[in-house]
Amino acid sequence: MSKLISVVGPHYHAPNNPVNIQWSMGNTCNYSCEYCPSILHNGTSPWMPKETYLKTVEKVCDYYKEHTYIHNGEEKVRAMHWELIGGEVTTIPDFEEILQRLYDYKASVTVYSNGSRTVRWWEEARNFLQGVVLTYHPLTMDKQHFKEVVDVLKGHVTVDISIAGISGQVKELYEFGEELREMFNDNNGRQSIYDVSIAVKTMYKKLLGGYNNYDTQETWYDYTPEEIEIMQRPGVIPNPTPPEDNIPSHVKGDPKYWSTEFKYEDGTVKYVQSHQIINEGLNKFAGMKCHLGSEGLNIDMHGEIISSWCGAKSFGNITQIKELELPTEHYNCPFEYCNNLNDISITKSL
Repeated sequence: MSKLISVVGPHYHAPNNPVNIQWSMGNTCNYSCEYCPSILHNGTSPWMPKETYLKTVEKVCDYYKEHTYIHNGEEKVRAMHWELIGGEVTTIPDFEEILQRLYDYKASVTVYSNGSRTVRWWEEARNFLQGVVLTYHPLTMDKQHFKEVVDVLKGHVTVDISIAGISGQVKELYEFGEELREMFNDNNGRQSIYDVSIAVKTMYKKLLGGYNNYDTQETWYDYTPEEIEIMQRPGVIPNPTPPEDNIPSHVKGDPKYWSTEFKYEDGTVKYVQSHQIINEGLNKFAGMKCHLGSEGLNIDMHGEIISSWCGAKSFGNITQIKELELPTEHYNCPFEYCNNLNDISITKSL
């Protein structure tokens, strides 16, 4: 394949080119799935006091309100999109107050969750959310409850559904995913490309991925070739000719709005959905210019502010610093693999 020259995520084409802030708020979880790395659920990084969370929101939001950026030759105020991950963040005491504070700053918010809170809770929370990333855990979650949660979210927020790929059940789980997908169809049996992404996901022994790199990215289960093929299927299945009133006006069925764009030296352009990037071994950007900090920012479960989950640059602890100082220029990627989907979609170039 020709040499990769640039990577552009879908956020770049969104209105106001929002900075994506992914916040790991702690690792307490009400589930303890066998395939989930213990660092994501063992409670070694408990929830912080509510005031710490609220002050973090204020500090970061105030920074981006004050720092404009140039996009396509124009000076703009950068929009903010927050992704709240855990653990199971919906179990944080007074979590609703954190959502309210972000809402007050006009920040869009996506929550990562196992969907275990009550349907009534989700009916209230959806008013403060732009998106929800749900993971269906077959060994723990009740199918009916999960479907009821999906039902109250659809039509109100964007929904991404990951289904944990349990060896021996992948085909059955894929069929359950298609059953969920049908819930998003309109009266004509169509669905908006922006409504839902549903995919059975590969389970790995580490927080890594990629079938081409078994030495460092070993799968939890020994999958069959058929199961691997199923898990590599796209999560978003756009309509061939989406009705004009069924998608945002700026999208018009263009894959760059829901896929990451890979451009190659020979002029080839490839659009790849997020879960497929690692599976296809496309997460190799060593030596490329990565726009860390300016397009993406991460806060880990200890409060450390980092440019990305690879830890290429640290900016201090949110509980200690008085003012944020973030980069305005790129960094050269020093690592062989990029293993976080949030980091992968950050703009990269030669």
